[in-house]
Amino acid sequence: MSLSMFELNQLETNFNQIVHFKSLSDSQRYYKYFVENENIIATKYVNPMLIAGKGYSEKLIKTIDFFNCVLPIPIFSKRFVDKNEKELQNELEFYPCNILSGNENMNFFIARILKFRDIFDTQHSGKRQLTDGTFIPDIPYYYKEQSVSFYIVRDLIYKNRYVVSDKFREMCNGLEINFTQVNNW
Repeated sequence: MSLSMFELNQLETNFNQIVHFKSLSDSQRYYKYFVENENIIATKYVNPMLIAGKGYSEKLIKTIDFFNCVLPIPIFSKRFVDKNEKELQNELEFYPCNILSGNENMNFFIARILKFRDIFDTQHSGKRQLTDGTFIPDIPYYYKEQSVSFYIVRDLIYKNRYVVSDKFREMCNGLEINFTQVNNW
């Protein structure tokens, strides 16, 4: 039996709704730590500052429970963490982070995905050729059917790709998070 899989999406009401790190060096360091799972930072020093794009209102930031980040790193509200942290403890590590919007600094949580699995189907996904002649995956993205239960998992090779299961989606009832079902081959 294959599991339904989804991409996480934030509730969007406007253009320019994405959060980003305050500097390029922060982006590079946190990409290695949160996406590639390299332990390049001592845990006690993980405290990212993110900047909200101009498309957010402070009211919206306080309402939504998942944020689109310029890097493929899930960012969640305190409501999400309070509700789900215990159940997700073997699949996500949560770290406090701040999102700066205008003059207001708000507390959220950035998540490190702990499980990796061969989920991305490069054979059936689209491809794009780079100027050096190499190919990288591109839309449409396809994923391999999974039969082992999980909440959230990152791909082993293409670590910028991660999905959540129907189990994860169900635990988010009542939270402001959107889900898009992925294509399976």
